[in-house]
Amino acid sequence: MPAFDDLLNQILSGNPKIGREELLTMVQRKKEESHGLLSDEGAIRLLAQQLSVLTPPSSDLRDQRISSVHAGLNDSTITGQVVSVSDVHEFQRSDGTTGRVLRMRVGDISGQITGVFWDSLADTVAREALTPGSQVRLLHGYTKFGRAGEVEFHLGSRANIQILRRAQYQTFGTDNVPAPTPKGGTSNLLRVRLLKLQKSQSDRGPTWALCSNDAGLMIAKFWDNQAQNVLELGEGSLVTIENHWVTERNGLAYVNIGCKATVKKESTDFVPDLPLANIDSLQAGQSLWSVKGKIAEKSDVREIETKEGRRTRVSNIELEDATGRIRVSLWDAHAQKAESLRTGDTVRLVGVKVRENMNGEKEASTVFLTQLEKS
Repeated sequence: MPAFDDLLNQILSGNPKIGREELLTMVQRKKEESHGLLSDEGAIRLLAQQLSVLTPPSSDLRDQRISSVHAGLNDSTITGQVVSVSDVHEFQRSDGTTGRVLRMRVGDISGQITGVFWDSLADTVAREALTPGSQVRLLHGYTKFGRAGEVEFHLGSRANIQILRRAQYQTFGTDNVPAPTPKGGTSNLLRVRLLKLQKSQSDRGPTWALCSNDAGLMIAKFWDNQAQNVLELGEGSLVTIENHWVTERNGLAYVNIGCKATVKKESTDFVPDLPLANIDSLQAGQSLWSVKGKIAEKSDVREIETKEGRRTRVSNIELEDATGRIRVSLWDAHAQKAESLRTGDTVRLVGVKVRENMNGEKEASTVFLTQLEKS
């Protein structure tokens, strides 16, 4: 395996503190973590990237330009830059088993295409928490027309992904995002209250958490061994997190906590009360907001189908306070809860996303961790 040996020697020469046997053990561990989806070369390419070694392109596979990809291919490989990544969605197959799917939009100089990752490979890609700008190679995919009539690049049990370059991770503290870094210095220490926890239905998926600190609200994803650890800490716990990273997806920032992070429960119970924003002060962006108001109007619950083919429910309410009025879309379980709400009820929403519509008006919507309470 010339490519494998070349990369092995490059890593060893650039990292003199790592021995050959230790590096081979790291390769084997990386393959085991992928549940058999990575080859020796794929695993060592990932390690080379993580250890900041420039990896040459593989010579044993011919990559297609994305513009040349058409429906009906059975074994195709493409390389491109990540444009966007969805969450893992679960669905019920006709035989009663549960399937999982993740969609990734990738592009090269010739065009863009949607990659559709299935089951265990979807879980593997989700754990990598790739951000826009990362460079990836999608190997042994097949193509077919999707629901919208566009050609899609599907990756099943025989497919693979190589991460050629990661976009640089953010630290948590960008515009319109709560910044936990203390005044007077930089730190990768985050101190938050766990408001709501929800485990993924997939055994390998993360535990999701709606969190708060003195800067505001955020969503955290606890991966690997941390997924069970945070459930044992429980809702309401005050924790400190070290060595997290931040990704952006669908207009929201997510704090990610993996196996290399440290999560400690504090003994103190001090956390400032969650601030409630006035409706006229809500701003579109990556932050989540807490707001309270009276329901001025309310639509019936209706069922729609998403672009992933998942059927869901939604209800819209017009929420008003002394400063203004805003439309709030209540999704899934929140739509079901809306059936018990009436015009004139006062509600408190903790963790809503705000965006601007095509007319430049602000609109809010729930995310699956949003807390909806009737006052």
